[in-house]
Amino acid sequence: MGTITIIRIVVMIIGAIIAIFGMSKSKEGATWGQPLAICGAILAIIAALWGIKNTMMGDDQKAARDRELEYQRIQTRELGKYLAEKYAGQKAVVMVDPMLRFDVYGTALTREDPILEGLKQGLGTEITVVKEIYPQMPFKEKKPPVMGPDGEEIMDDDMMEPMETWFTGRELTAIMPPADTYDLFITLIGLPNGRPVRELSGKNLVIIGGDTPSMGSLFQANGRKGLPNTVAAVTYNPDAVYDDKPIPKDPQEAFNKRFLLVTPENFESLKSAHSNLFSM
Repeated sequence: MGTITIIRIVVMIIGAIIAIFGMSKSKEGATWGQPLAICGAILAIIAALWGIKNTMMGDDQKAARDRELEYQRIQTRELGKYLAEKYAGQKAVVMVDPMLRFDVYGTALTREDPILEGLKQGLGTEITVVKEIYPQMPFKEKKPPVMGPDGEEIMDDDMMEPMETWFTGRELTAIMPPADTYDLFITLIGLPNGRPVRELSGKNLVIIGGDTPSMGSLFQANGRKGLPNTVAAVTYNPDAVYDDKPIPKDPQEAFNKRFLLVTPENFESLKSAHSNLFSM
């Protein structure tokens, strides 16, 4: 239960208590009892209407949405700070989510990308993003509307197939920039089948999301010839707390509440602490 909701309930209870107290005093003959009872009732009604207004206007839902978007920024903002400190001066390529940029028919969209936004905030000016890339989506052909027997329009299935069904190593290879233009490859959408392509050989790799067993395999493969050097990843915290409390003011505390920063230095300790996290 959120803080604002608790306040509303407390105000309603106080208003009800004042109203009851005023009514009892009014019955005893106190001239001020009835006005007090009326004031208490008004207070309770205002608190109730406040709650109804918030529900009807979607204030609670908006607050929840804004909170979740900020948590998405937090996960990559803290990652970006770590990279900026550890790999300052490097050039980065960032692979972003194409589903935030196009609909299923190939029409360009303007959608929020809090994960990319948070990353750039964290990187600051220490790391230069030289290019943003994304895999080519298999767009659908828009069909004429189909009308039902009563003249109603039957909506076509406009859902995009899951990314893992069409994002392959071949698709990634096709969009890779020249190797000499960047040092750091940051993917916001994982890797196809959790595997790197040979074009990433020798590069510093950073992964946000994706399946954790593949992530674990990449950390364990560090140092092998022909593979990237996985230097950081962000994944969910198995002990994450999901509630409607305000986001902690301390950035690290807020990050730790939901996420884990995985590095070559802490991989083994995290694997030991969360035995199922990286298991196949």
